[in-house]
Amino acid sequence: MSNPSPLQTQAFKDQQYQGYKEDWLREPLAKQVTGVKLPQSIHKALRSLSAEERVKYLRRVICEAVKRDLIDEK
Repeated sequence: MSNPSPLQTQAFKDQQYQGYKEDWLREPLAKQVTGVKLPQSIHKALRSLSAEERVKYLRRVICEAVKRDLIDEK
């Protein structure tokens, strides 16, 4: 039988959800995740990367595109 009241220390919680760190990011990440469905061929190509590589690649590409297309239009 599992423990109905497990003890979770702050140290345990801090190490439990460590994201992928990136040196070029100068602001905190949003709390909400942005997710989209992609064409199967794109999904397959992205899934060929490791989880860490995939997150870092998508974060970099999306940030570059938004800055170029949406933010720098001013």
